[in-house]
Amino acid sequence: MKKKIGITGGASAGHVVPALAVAAELRRAECDLVYFGRAGSIEADLAANAGIRVAAVPSAGLQRFRSWSNVTMPLTVARGVFAAWRAMRRERPDVVFSKGSYVSVPVGIASWLNRIPLAIHESDHTLGLANRILARFATTVFLAEVTPGLPQWLKRKAIVTGLPLRDDLADGRPENLRAHLGIPTGPPVLLVFCGSSGSRRVNEAVRRQLGDLKRHFSVIHICGRGNLDPALPSTPGYWQLEYLHDDMVDALWLADLVIGRAGATTLAELEALSKPAVLVPLPASVSRGDQLDNAKAYAQRATCIVVADEEMADGKPLLRACEQLLPALGGTRRLPSPDAVRDAARDIADRTVALARPRGRHAR
Repeated sequence: MKKKIGITGGASAGHVVPALAVAAELRRAECDLVYFGRAGSIEADLAANAGIRVAAVPSAGLQRFRSWSNVTMPLTVARGVFAAWRAMRRERPDVVFSKGSYVSVPVGIASWLNRIPLAIHESDHTLGLANRILARFATTVFLAEVTPGLPQWLKRKAIVTGLPLRDDLADGRPENLRAHLGIPTGPPVLLVFCGSSGSRRVNEAVRRQLGDLKRHFSVIHICGRGNLDPALPSTPGYWQLEYLHDDMVDALWLADLVIGRAGATTLAELEALSKPAVLVPLPASVSRGDQLDNAKAYAQRATCIVVADEEMADGKPLLRACEQLLPALGGTRRLPSPDAVRDAARDIADRTVALARPRGRHAR
């Protein structure tokens, strides 16, 4: 009988894309899948786009600045736990895989309440808040890399698997995107990408230096939903897009240089494709500082320049960094094989299926 696997995690593509990479391997293992996430969210959109049925569960995250939403957050989480508990009773998955973020907290707690095995995955050097909460409830904690200083109770649950890469990362067709957008051959391509919601600060910095950037590059700017600049609709040498779905892999392959944040998923994809990068990690004032750690570690093993978020208001540090990396562009790049791309996701999928409770065992 087929195993039924619940999947959760969301709020950003950095959580959803790895979750869907694992989902693709679970599909190859002929498992039935259901994605637990917020209605109308990025996880719901991407899961539906991948052909996975979505079960809606409300959730809310803690803001790292003063906000009235922090006052109502516990009520939303409690409502989410109840909704997730009911969804678990209805869907009856044999195991739940969680990729993290606040979206996953009600689902993870509800799986524990229903005695459904829970596996969670952490991409960064340290566990995020959601995974710190869910680690206590989890049967297994998958880690992207060795994490020093773990308490003994967590070490007993932890398995280092690597970070699951998007399933189609080895299948890029860069010339398809070049032809679709009308990008000329010749100038190197600069891809600006700061996650699914974009970055206002990076967007503004790039646009302030757009004239000089275009002297060196054809610029593809993925700026996030609602962030298109109406004054730049048909500027020669500049293509602005809100978001890319199926074409994102083609864009990564086409790029000679990338400007981006330093999320673990982004860095894993850049490293797999050997892409030079200018990294602008999220500052500790609006995050837990994980991107600062990611960027520091990545700079020691890859071709990149790190620019501090607070130093790039006029965009000149971004321009200087891009110019400094020009000599590193155009060389032969190591490209990943499909097996190498899918290795971590396949391992996580196999281990997740192995945790599944026997069919017919009823949740309480």
